[in-house]
Amino acid sequence: MTTHTAEELGCLVGGPARAAEVALARLIQAGLVRVSREGVLSAVHVPGRGPSSPLEAQILTGLRHGRYLNDVVHGAFSSAEADGLRAHLVGRGLLRRRRSLRPRLYPWLFLLAPLLMVAGVLDAVAPELQREFVPQLPEFPFWYFFAAAAAVFVLGSVLAVRDPGRLRTRAGYVLMKRAQRGVNAHDPVGAVAVHGLRGRIAGLAIAGMFGLSAVVVGTLPGRDSSSSGSCGGGCSSSSCGSGGGDGGGGCGGGCGGGGGD
Repeated sequence: MTTHTAEELGCLVGGPARAAEVALARLIQAGLVRVSREGVLSAVHVPGRGPSSPLEAQILTGLRHGRYLNDVVHGAFSSAEADGLRAHLVGRGLLRRRRSLRPRLYPWLFLLAPLLMVAGVLDAVAPELQREFVPQLPEFPFWYFFAAAAAVFVLGSVLAVRDPGRLRTRAGYVLMKRAQRGVNAHDPVGAVAVHGLRGRIAGLAIAGMFGLSAVVVGTLPGRDSSSSGSCGGGCSSSSCGSGGGDGGGGCGGGCGGGGGD
């Protein structure tokens, strides 16, 4: 059963710009957006067809007079419609309202580990020196310090791997990894969510699947806005319902990055 939309997945993987790329890709695939040779995007009216998410609607509204790709993506991920998905994903427990504090902890753990090693060496070779500088320190066997250093290093490593400071929760991380494994070249919109328009899948340039040249896609930022984006900022009070198919939801926040809890 589908538990996410392509825009939600894009937001979890690569942040607000990635979700905007997903919405735009779905519109191009549906024939609702045309790309000129000069790389200008413009809306196309197709009877019986329309946007399937607030973010797609925002993009179409901005394309009445034609715009370049980079402007379209930037306008979409910084829009009010984009903020809506952040509240939606927070409500689903896939994003945190703010960054975890643990990434501020583990760098100090990596600093503490070698200090404990030094203390252990001093306690082994010159215990009187250690007591002179730290007289209030209880007397421990020297190997206690080495054991503590190893434990602190392991704890810091686990925190660094599982929670590098992004906004995803553990549930968001698990959903993202499961969805990534199911994406293939037969699902171009899903491929955009996982790899972005600048990426490749099965040896194919994803942008080419949507008629976008390398020159046009090259105007996009080399790196998506991450958790410092609007998904990482204030939480919109509005929520965003998921649209049908792979086009659902609108995303504005930096949702991607890092492991879960």
